[in-house]
Amino acid sequence: MATTTKGRKTTARRNTVTTYVPVANNIYHDGSSYRVRVSVNGTKYSKNFSSKRAAVQYRNSLMA
Repeated sequence: MATTTKGRKTTARRNTVTTYVPVANNIYHDGSSYRVRVSVNGTKYSKNFSSKRAAVQYRNSLMA
């Protein structure tokens, strides 16, 4: 554990923030996977894919 100058122990904080970058309508990329987020008739769908092609196909199937 990390210690401060006064000798008190502090807990290690882990701040992992995933940044999604939009690549297409309703499709976002976080550096390693693609996320599809679509709302159809009030129902929200959110799913991760390893390939952009699979994400686009899933998005298109929901929007059809």
